[in-house]
Amino acid sequence: MKITVLGAGVIGLTTAYYLVKKGHEVTVIDSKDQAGAGSSYANGGQLSYSFSDPLGKPSLLKKLPSIFFNRDSALQLSHPLNLSTLKWGMKFLKECTKQNHKKNSLDLLDLSTKSKFLLEVLEQDIKEDFLHKKSSKIVIFENKDSLKNEVNFLPEKTKNGSDSIFLSASEILNIEPALESFNISPKGALFSKQDETGNPLLFCNSLVNWLKKNGAELIFNREVKAIEYKGNAVKGYLANDEFYEANKIVICLGALTEKIINTGLSIIPVRGYSLTLDPGSVSFSRSITLTDRRMLFTKLGKKIRITGFADFYGNRVDNQDKRCNDLLELSKEVAPLLADYKSSDIDSWVGYRPLTPSGIPVIGPCSKKGLFINSGHGFYGWTLACSSGKKLADYF
Repeated sequence: MKITVLGAGVIGLTTAYYLVKKGHEVTVIDSKDQAGAGSSYANGGQLSYSFSDPLGKPSLLKKLPSIFFNRDSALQLSHPLNLSTLKWGMKFLKECTKQNHKKNSLDLLDLSTKSKFLLEVLEQDIKEDFLHKKSSKIVIFENKDSLKNEVNFLPEKTKNGSDSIFLSASEILNIEPALESFNISPKGALFSKQDETGNPLLFCNSLVNWLKKNGAELIFNREVKAIEYKGNAVKGYLANDEFYEANKIVICLGALTEKIINTGLSIIPVRGYSLTLDPGSVSFSRSITLTDRRMLFTKLGKKIRITGFADFYGNRVDNQDKRCNDLLELSKEVAPLLADYKSSDIDSWVGYRPLTPSGIPVIGPCSKKGLFINSGHGFYGWTLACSSGKKLADYF
């Protein structure tokens, strides 16, 4: 088949990879001038196979008042809330029940653990270095209730592929001595040996090279505005004031998905931030997550990447510099020796993660014949890319 993939981030490119592997003729379209220039560009870099839980959980309900009035620095809302965000929020609240949280967590865990093994095979194909490292990961809790809930859920997750174990506050430093330099009060942690890291932008570039070598066409600087239909079937798309014929289209446009197809999927943009810096005086070997602060610390080659926050600002672009600075100041406070904060060489990034109310991505055919969707991966696009791409390709 001739298949057009819209979007050249980690999701679009892995989807294209698996479609090419199945023998299809693939064209990848992107509005930017290079692959991975959107949400894939400078995300956290963590392949969180054991820690892919959805945002919606029962414990979050207690925090809703502080979140609504923006008293939680890690998660901010734009006021007044627009209609789409309000509708999304009502669906999200339904996903915060104990039963739904369990189902969504295990569904995400299934996708993430499948991705781990698929990435190992894919890496043998592309044969390029994207700083992939089996670094393991430690997730630290500073809230007793949050920790208790996660520990109680561990046996269920272990049965379904997670290798996470509980660490007491005294055991944390044995796993990662660098944490002694942190200004935190940990109540305990979860630790996974199987979690990994990698640079998603380098990964995208490697996949582009592989796709070109294997007959795929990649077209950049072509911004898709709408999908065109004939009756109930796809006939092509509009981009750069021109119509392009295509009867098989896969939408991998992340937070732009709803804007392009408007099918009520409830995928909204959640803004996140990252800082990429030179290392500080204290070295660390594990990936580190401060879960109550929504902060991640990752070593990517010779650089340190700090990622944080989840802002429900819609597609607004204001307040970006302030929030990047908030992340920088909080990083200095929490981990003063982990990075060189005085350097003039600090790369700041702002990205929009596509999030569904359940946290489960939308993968598969749409109601329109010939239209397929692979979007809504939230905070785990890099983690879920391979399993999502293969799952989508298996529909063809």
